[in-house]
Amino acid sequence: MDDMTTFTPIQPGDLLPDDESLLALAEFLHHGVRPRMRSLWFALLGPRRRLLPVIAQFEELPAEPGVPFVAQLGRIWADAAPPAPAPPASIVLMLERPGAEAVQDSDRVWRAALHAAAAESGIEVAGFFLATADGVRPLTPDDARPRRGR
Repeated sequence: MDDMTTFTPIQPGDLLPDDESLLALAEFLHHGVRPRMRSLWFALLGPRRRLLPVIAQFEELPAEPGVPFVAQLGRIWADAAPPAPAPPASIVLMLERPGAEAVQDSDRVWRAALHAAAAESGIEVAGFFLATADGVRPLTPDDARPRRGR
């Protein structure tokens, strides 16, 4: 018998109030695949961190982000967010790539660029995740700092 992981379905309108629920969303999107290329998933959250029906994946990303692409993403997020006077939207980002879960310099560059695009668009990053063949893990601010040699 195959050992299969069961994923709890997550649907628009679901409340994602904490880091654990954001990780569950990222794991649901990743769905245990072995990535063959670098891709980016994003999901918008509305007021009170309810999942909006805006989930997308961009495939075949380069190792490092291009300024025009990242700026366009920021505009997409701003256009898809609920209009004022609604509370600001937030976003969950997941960078998916082949290889092991050890954080790479390219992961750090993508994280910094996407955080900047979200900030410029007035959108808070609720969670940022890295998905590899090893699974899904948060890509934290500590991970974002380059490692210094000894």
